[in-house]
Amino acid sequence: MPRTPRHRPTGQYAAADPRRAAIIDAALVLFAESGYLNSSLAKIAAEADTSATVIAHHFGSKQRLLMAVLEARDERTVRTFGRLHPDSGGDDVRALFREVLALAEYNLTQPGLIQLYTRLSAEAGDPSHPAHAYFAERYARVVHSLASALQRSIDAGQLVPHTDPEDVAREILAVSDGLQVQWAIADGRLDFVGLYRAHLERLARALTVDGGGLDGRTDAGTGPA
Repeated sequence: MPRTPRHRPTGQYAAADPRRAAIIDAALVLFAESGYLNSSLAKIAAEADTSATVIAHHFGSKQRLLMAVLEARDERTVRTFGRLHPDSGGDDVRALFREVLALAEYNLTQPGLIQLYTRLSAEAGDPSHPAHAYFAERYARVVHSLASALQRSIDAGQLVPHTDPEDVAREILAVSDGLQVQWAIADGRLDFVGLYRAHLERLARALTVDGGGLDGRTDAGTGPA
């Protein structure tokens, strides 16, 4: 009997090409569960209730399909969290931290993506892996985006002198990715959002000139609301 796909296309991909979207969603499921190396086009085709020939028609190869999965995820993130774009123009560091936290919460609604990134980032440590260049570019891009936003906050006088925006950006990314790995290993039982919020709260208090947390309040509760 034909399999019923576990994922259905959403967003612009469903509207533009339902078959292509279904294949991307099916590939995401299998890449997350089994890893890129252990997921064949035949398995992905069965998951999407289609054929390997149809997948080849749409994507050409498994490597290009992987890139389509990663690009689809990135495009959805950019559309949803515009403040994280390096050209967003905002300079409110607390708004930036709240946006970063919101992105973490959003990612939890798509556990397959967390599993995918956790597994792929480990596999992609091998320079020959097809996602190696993507992850190298992703880390550089995300660090640049966060550092640009932090620099605007420095220029606006919100952060303490001598704050290194790139170091802080790398810390934010490292904590997020590290907690995602632990969350995936714990089968979702880790309070990822709570721990990440606590980290960003401490970071806001340590770096801002007024010493306020994510809501702008100081320890004494006398800071701006």
